[in-house]
Amino acid sequence: MWRRYPDATGATVLLIRVLLWVFLARLCLPQEVPTRTADDDAFGIDPRHLFYDTNAIPDGIEVNPYLFFNATKKFFYLLDTTVPKLDFTLTPCASPILWQVTHRKRSSDHRHELGKEADSAVVDFKPVVNTNDILYTFRGETAETLRLDLPREGIYTIEITSLNSDSYVQIFVSSSPDIERFPDLPADTRVREIDKKKDSFTVEWESSPDEQHFGDSLEYCIAVNRRRSFKTLCSVESHRNGDPKPTLPPGNGFGFSTDIYKKRLLKQNAQPIQAQRKGSIFLKCIGQNRKATFEKVKTRYGYYVDVFVKHTLTDGRYRSRQYVGTYVKTNRKRKFPKLKNGKTRIAKFTKRTRKITYLFYNSKSTRDLHLALSSCSGKVNVEIKGVNGTLLKAGVKGTKVLNITDAPQGQYLITIQLKTVRYKTSVHVSMVARKKLLKVPILPEDRTVKVFDNLSSCSSVTVAFIGTSTKQTYCLYKTEISKENSTSISQKLNECGAYSRVKTVSQKIMCKKFKYSKENAVLAITVTNLKSDTSYIFDVFVNRGKYFTFLYNSIRTKTSPSCYLPT
Repeated sequence: MWRRYPDATGATVLLIRVLLWVFLARLCLPQEVPTRTADDDAFGIDPRHLFYDTNAIPDGIEVNPYLFFNATKKFFYLLDTTVPKLDFTLTPCASPILWQVTHRKRSSDHRHELGKEADSAVVDFKPVVNTNDILYTFRGETAETLRLDLPREGIYTIEITSLNSDSYVQIFVSSSPDIERFPDLPADTRVREIDKKKDSFTVEWESSPDEQHFGDSLEYCIAVNRRRSFKTLCSVESHRNGDPKPTLPPGNGFGFSTDIYKKRLLKQNAQPIQAQRKGSIFLKCIGQNRKATFEKVKTRYGYYVDVFVKHTLTDGRYRSRQYVGTYVKTNRKRKFPKLKNGKTRIAKFTKRTRKITYLFYNSKSTRDLHLALSSCSGKVNVEIKGVNGTLLKAGVKGTKVLNITDAPQGQYLITIQLKTVRYKTSVHVSMVARKKLLKVPILPEDRTVKVFDNLSSCSSVTVAFIGTSTKQTYCLYKTEISKENSTSISQKLNECGAYSRVKTVSQKIMCKKFKYSKENAVLAITVTNLKSDTSYIFDVFVNRGKYFTFLYNSIRTKTSPSCYLPT
């Protein structure tokens, strides 16, 4: 029995080389190539274990080597018989890969002198020096298959580089690809979104033509996450669970201390990717169902959806192909401010907010919908959308009422938009649904409110404005401007500040119905009991009912500082 002693290092290394060359020489002989027809147990070694010693890929058996980041590794396949087809299928897992297949004719001389070092890790596998030998090059993260029809005999070299990180890669070479094949995909490989709501969505895809061929061993797996699209099923598993450090099979090597050191060094240098946050990647195999619904998803978020068809083998391994995934973004749950029937709202605009949308619900089908707008600064664009799409588009300057006839029951969206906003401004909006025609206030072309200076005194002011021949209610309000609030109130004079003043600080002088026999008749009102040397703002409103109220242009004036009696 041979035993290794501490002082016999050189002899040990030589013996290892001798034994390795014997195995490799037998491996390179045609009758000893590890194929499905060869005797895999000729040396009592599993072909997968032999692969990790020699990097020689067995025919028809998938191997799963570990790749270090940015380090090119070579694998070999020897074809010594004539076959109609030859498939090379590579499936990257944790990282995209760059892989290349080259071909060299096999040398007829397999004699090598023992004791001499070989230039290659595998005897008779010579490096490629002619670019014409390159058959295929691919860079990416999808599973790809190189099929050769009537392939030439010789040695095929697969050079693989992991581009982003350490990664496992699945390698499958088959000289009988029609027998040991991957599941086929349908003509339409897209994953389609068929339904989407604010908190759920549904996708579906076409069935694989191999459903009946593989039976229950074929199933579909679906992956959903918010970060990225996965191109292979093993990529999903690597990022979801994290990759383990590489562990060589028990039958690898010859049991010497150098083999133990090799395994230990492999583990120490390996830096496999870590699992992503728990729950961030959803993966489930759903049998032969071709439709999936996901509920309780977050509103306004996007989700990558990837589908794979998988054929599970008898040893627990699988072969899979990927569909073309899709990206689903859930509907945004938009909450619009509501317009209540007959109530006025103030749409406030700034440089950042130039568009505001209101929601109005029409509880019953009505003959007319009336939208009243009063713009405080220039022209505004208005759009009304209903159950049948866009119903009205208009530009409004000043005060106007827009009508929609034969309005059905349902929700209406009223969008008000300003092209440019130089300073804060506002638009007053009111909407009413009535079966009968509303009495809309009528304003004259000239909405100016004037003060007669020659009729003013220290305690009274005469205010005048133009009326119409339509019977309407006119209301006059006064607002006293003190030194404390003079700046803030004055700034609102030309920005529809009257609406807010009426609710807060204004005092009503009078509200009366008037009807003039002539158009453009002047209505004059004298306001008494005022303070001397005091500024006031006068606002005039007009309405014909309880819904719409229109505003005249407000005016600011000041009473006389001194009071005197006429002589």
